[in-house]
Amino acid sequence: MTVQNRLLLYTATGLLAVTAVLYITANPLPIWLTGSTAESFKYTYGLWKICRLEGSTNICRNLPSKVDDKTMSMRAFITICCILSPLSVASILSILCINEDLKKKIFLLAKGLAIATLICGIIGVSIAISVVVENNKLGGKMGISCILAIIALVLNLAGAITTFFIK
Repeated sequence: MTVQNRLLLYTATGLLAVTAVLYITANPLPIWLTGSTAESFKYTYGLWKICRLEGSTNICRNLPSKVDDKTMSMRAFITICCILSPLSVASILSILCINEDLKKKIFLLAKGLAIATLICGIIGVSIAISVVVENNKLGGKMGISCILAIIALVLNLAGAITTFFIK
């Protein structure tokens, strides 16, 4: 493997590893949407929990298993990203350890996983932004989890493009 290919391999691995960490961090945090009510309660809404800050006490409760379609879609696509992105990192790293006969197949797998993660991320983050825009009229603002997912999506795009330059 040439020096240029190794550099691209490490670059793609680094980008996709950071992407995996960001998706995995954004998924469980209950801070996809933030806002406040007229009674001066502050709330945060996540994929799995909703929290309300009363004074200095933060009260969180799990969302029911059946919620609106947008939340279920966000859960599904972001969770798929949490599964596929580490697999894409593992497949790219395995290229360093395998023989020449399997490299082309693993390259295809790595590229496919990176693209699949990108597609799922685009869908999940688009739905999240849609929910934020709908709730913006009610005083809702984008939370840190949504911002992390957007950054993950941008890095995922860069990592997917980088994998296509590896030979």
